[in-house]
Amino acid sequence: MINGSALTIAGLTRDGVCDLCADIPEILSPETAHMVRDGVRAIAEGRVPLSYFLDGGTFPIIIRPLDSHAGQDLEKIDAPEDLQAYLATKPDEKFYITQFVDYSGPDGLFRKQRVAFIKGKPYISHMAVSENWMVHYLNAGMDEKPERRAEEAAFMDGFDEGFAVRHAKAFESLCNAIDLEYFGIDCAEMPDGRLLVFEADVAMIIHSMDSPDLYPYKPRAMAKLFNAVIGLLEAEAETA
Repeated sequence: MINGSALTIAGLTRDGVCDLCADIPEILSPETAHMVRDGVRAIAEGRVPLSYFLDGGTFPIIIRPLDSHAGQDLEKIDAPEDLQAYLATKPDEKFYITQFVDYSGPDGLFRKQRVAFIKGKPYISHMAVSENWMVHYLNAGMDEKPERRAEEAAFMDGFDEGFAVRHAKAFESLCNAIDLEYFGIDCAEMPDGRLLVFEADVAMIIHSMDSPDLYPYKPRAMAKLFNAVIGLLEAEAETA
């Protein structure tokens, strides 16, 4: 009923999303290369410069096996010798390598947002705040840190008038490039104002299962998002 372009969906790989965003000045999607093990080993051993695979590439980089998700086997690599140590513990034959971007705020914390797009309109799903550059909501300590929940509450309540306005042009360009009725992104805000896009996908986990006692602000934001999805499906069903 929706997202009928299988080719578009298949193109939302980590390197594919980078390519889609390459010509959008309001977006930074760090250059990503799809590599086989021998190529990674050549960098690790100093036989081939990193810049051969990533234009102007310098360490640190991040690396992950091709099919990994949720940060599994994802590591930041600061030097070629660290790349050798990484390969020694991973049997995989295919990897993504990506230029590392420091997106920490003035307080040294990292903030990552998940945004869903429904017919081109953005809806906030969550924002995680963490000391670690590899931000995942489950390991960000949001349950234990009321000040982080308060920050997320303010962010979600003010999303339409704040983040969505600041990045309206980036969102519009991204929706035009991807051209699907529904998709989601993980993103952050760079100090220079650009939108840092980590990933775009049609199957990101978006839920309303957090404790309403700890997260009383989430049900209203998720209700907006879910109602928009239902509206999309009803509209598509009427024209099917």
